[in-house]
Amino acid sequence: MRTLKGIIIAGLAILALASCGKKDTPIRFCNYNMRVIMSQDSLERDFYQRKPFILKRIADHDFDMIGAQEVDDEMKAALAEDLKDTYSVVGEGRRADRKGEGTPIFYKTARFELLDWGSFWLSKTPDVPGSKDWDASQERIATWTKFKDKVTGKKFFYINTHFDHRGPVSRTEAAKILLEKARELHDDLPVFFTGDLNTNSQTEAIAILSDNELVKDSYTSTETAPTGRKSPYYAFDFDRPDSDRGDYIFVPKDAVVHSYACIDDDIKDRQYSSDHCPVLAIVTIK
Repeated sequence: MRTLKGIIIAGLAILALASCGKKDTPIRFCNYNMRVIMSQDSLERDFYQRKPFILKRIADHDFDMIGAQEVDDEMKAALAEDLKDTYSVVGEGRRADRKGEGTPIFYKTARFELLDWGSFWLSKTPDVPGSKDWDASQERIATWTKFKDKVTGKKFFYINTHFDHRGPVSRTEAAKILLEKARELHDDLPVFFTGDLNTNSQTEAIAILSDNELVKDSYTSTETAPTGRKSPYYAFDFDRPDSDRGDYIFVPKDAVVHSYACIDDDIKDRQYSSDHCPVLAIVTIK
C-alpha cells in the first residue's frame, strides 16, 4: 500500500509537470490586413461579403492574438460583435480625432489580461494624433499593448502597425520609431511587433527591425520551414504570382518560433476574405 508521503510526493510531481507544461504553452500570433471598406470594391469584395470568410479563417486557425490592419470603425464594431464570445479588441483610429482606419488588436479574452494600451503615430511627433511626416501619403498609427498570459503567467509588450504604402523614407523612419517606442514603454517585457509594413525583406526598414536587441524576424528564425506563399498580398487575384513579403511578425530575441505560415486558404478555396492572406507564427516566450 502506498504511504501518505508517497502519494503526496507523486501528486506534487504531477502538479509540477502540469505547471511546466502550462509555462511553455505557445501563443498563436497572427497578422491580418483585412482590407478597409472601399466604395469601388465589387460585390464579392465588399466587406460584408468577405466577413464570413474572415471569421472562418480566425475560427479554423484558432488565433490567440490578431494584429489587424485597414480596420475602420464600422469594421471593428462588426467584427467585435461577431467575435465577442471569444475575443476582445483594443485600438483607435489614425485621424486627429482618433476615428477612422486603425490597427486594432484582437485577443482571446479568456487567455489574456490587457494591462495597458495606447497609440502613437509614425511621425516626428508620435504622440500627436493625426501627425505625419517625411514622404508618407497619409497618417499612420501604431497600437501598443501590455498583456498578461493567464495560462503561463508571463507578461509581454506588443505593437501592431501599418507602414505607409508610398513613402520609403517614412517606412525607414517608422521602423526606428517602433524600436524607440518599444524601448520607452516595454518595461523590460518581451517585445512583439506585427504589421503590414508595405516593404520587402531586403529594405533598410526590415534590416533595422531584424538587427537590434529586442526582436527578430519570425520568418527567418522558425524551427520548421515556412509554409504557404511567401507574399501574403495577392490583390484579390487568385492567380497572382508569389513575391517577397510585406506583412511581418517580429518576436522576442530569445523566443522559440515553432512554425510560420502564410495561410493561403483564400487562394485554395477561391474565397475572398481580404486582399491579404493572414500570417501565423506559433511562438513560445522564454
